[in-house]
Amino acid sequence: MFGIDSLGFKPAKLSGSSSVLGLPFDGRGYDIGCMGDSRLDEHLWTAIGYREFLAGWFEREKAHRPGLSLTMLGRKLSMDPSLLGKIFQAERHLATSRIQPVCDLVGLSGSRAEYFRHLVLHAKSKTAREAQACFERMQELRRIAPVPLEDAQESYWDRWIHVALRSFLICGDFGDDWGALGAMLCPPQGASAVKLAMRTLERLGMIRKDSQGYWRPTEPFVRDRQGSPSRALRNYHRQCLLLALEALERFDPARRNISSVAFTVDETEYAHVVGMIEDLRSRVQTRSAKLARPDRVVQLNLQLIPLASRGELPPSD
Repeated sequence: MFGIDSLGFKPAKLSGSSSVLGLPFDGRGYDIGCMGDSRLDEHLWTAIGYREFLAGWFEREKAHRPGLSLTMLGRKLSMDPSLLGKIFQAERHLATSRIQPVCDLVGLSGSRAEYFRHLVLHAKSKTAREAQACFERMQELRRIAPVPLEDAQESYWDRWIHVALRSFLICGDFGDDWGALGAMLCPPQGASAVKLAMRTLERLGMIRKDSQGYWRPTEPFVRDRQGSPSRALRNYHRQCLLLALEALERFDPARRNISSVAFTVDETEYAHVVGMIEDLRSRVQTRSAKLARPDRVVQLNLQLIPLASRGELPPSD
C-alpha cells in the first residue's frame, strides 16, 4: 500500500470537431472515442482486464450516443461485430494486429497505449514467464488514479494532520497509542489532537481497523473533488506552505529539499510547464506505489507563481 494525497488536478481540455468514428461531433463537449485523459485514466489504471475496460468504454459511449452499435465499431475497426461482442463479454481475445486501431479509437496514446497493449498481451500470455514480464512492465507504466472525495469528506482538508496520519498508517502497524503516534509527526502533536484527528478520519470513512486491530487507510490515494470550494483548498495549501517554512529552520538540509528557480515563459510554455508538474506528481505517486515498506511521509509542495508580466494577469477567483 501507499499514500500520497493529491490536490489541483484539472481535466484535460478537449478539442476537435469530428469523431474518430467518422461521425458528426455530438456537441456534448468531447468527440466519441476521445473521452479526455482524466476520465480515461480513471478507468484504465483501475481496470481488472482489457476486456472489462473496453466493455465499460462502450457502455459509457452508448449512454452519450444511443445510436452507437457493435456494427458501427466493427466497421471502423475492420472487425466482425459478433467477435467484438464476444470480446466485450470476455469470451474471445483481441487480435494483436487490432490493438493499435483500438487505442486510436478509444483515444489512448503514449504510455496509456503501451499499458493497454500489455493488458492485452498479459491476458493472452501462454506461459508464466510471459505473464510476469507483461505484469512487470505494466507496473512500471501504471499511474495511480486518486479517488475523488465525496462532499461529506471535504473536511479532510481542514487540517494537515488528517493528511499526515492517513498516509503514515501505511508505514507500520498502529493501534490506539495516540501519544506514540503523535510523537512521530513533524511537528509532534499531542495525544488528544491525534485522537481527535483519527476519529475524524474514521467518521469520514477514510480509515478503518483491520482484523488485527491496526488502523489502515481505506483508499491508497485520495484527491480533491472537481469543483471543491477554493476556500477549503487554499486553507490546506496555506498549511502546507507554513509547514515548509517551519521545516526550513527545523531540519538539516540533508533531511529536506527546498529549491526554487525563476524563468521566463509565454502562455503556451506556461501550460507546458504545468503539464510537466502534473506529470512529476504522477511519477512520484507511481514510485511510492512500488515501495513494500515505506518508513516516512513527506510533503511535496509545488508552486508556480507569477513574478512579473508585460500583460495583465487574470484576476483571482
